[in-house]
Amino acid sequence: MVSQSILQVSKGDRLSLAVTRLTCMRQDRERTVLIEPEAAFSATYKLKDVEEHEFWLNGRMRYARGFAAGTVSAADLSEDPRSRIRGPFDGVQFYMRKEALDDLAYERGASPISTLRALPDASDPILGSMCAFLLSAPPEMAQTNQLFVDQMALSLLTYFAEGYGGMHVPPIPPNGSLAAWQERRAKEILHSRLAARLTIADVARECNLTPSYFAKAFRRTTGMSPHQYLTHIRLEEAKDLLLSSTLPLADIALICGFGDQSYFTRVFTRSVGASPGAWRRSMLR
Repeated sequence: MVSQSILQVSKGDRLSLAVTRLTCMRQDRERTVLIEPEAAFSATYKLKDVEEHEFWLNGRMRYARGFAAGTVSAADLSEDPRSRIRGPFDGVQFYMRKEALDDLAYERGASPISTLRALPDASDPILGSMCAFLLSAPPEMAQTNQLFVDQMALSLLTYFAEGYGGMHVPPIPPNGSLAAWQERRAKEILHSRLAARLTIADVARECNLTPSYFAKAFRRTTGMSPHQYLTHIRLEEAKDLLLSSTLPLADIALICGFGDQSYFTRVFTRSVGASPGAWRRSMLR
């Protein structure tokens, strides 16, 4: 089985959420071995049909069946889950600590998440779209844009808690936008810390809001998610530096929080339609 890490989020020194693509072309495999029980869940979205999946919990076989592409399976990692898959496999696996889900439930005034339930024949196009987005995102984004990581982690945890854990999250009411002072404060922080490693929790704390409420209220207020807004102002600052200075592109990339020149060039080109160097030359003619 080949694994490709897509997203990892830690709290302190403990992994709280991980997204991994798993692929294997072998036809037959041994049953997975015992893993150390832990308070966490695993969920797998099938990118392709699965010929047969045999599954055990606490030593008892629960099913032996095929799965269609687009379906989801879930397991409690405290119950000694074991699997054997026949035929090729391609899927996205989500690891979630119960603590991370319970913290989310607590923020929203809901009960702790006791289990994740997935219907074996039910396709999940919403999770499929989220997987497609994660798989298409530039790998550098997870290293250079902490707001993107936070936004994706919050979206995934909320989606699993609601859709598979039974958590009811009341929607933000029609007037659930940021207050004027909160919008002003959030934008001040984002503008003043372009190159800093900034999290949604950092900005939400300054606005006296929970991270999940802040993320939704910010989008409702500005029309953009926090990470989209941060990317926008980074690009605007980069344009100013390109026109007002002779700084090399690598320096501008670092000053504006893009991490490295190659990632800066890709983001800039995708947004503006020209590379930073070509745009600078065309504007300074």
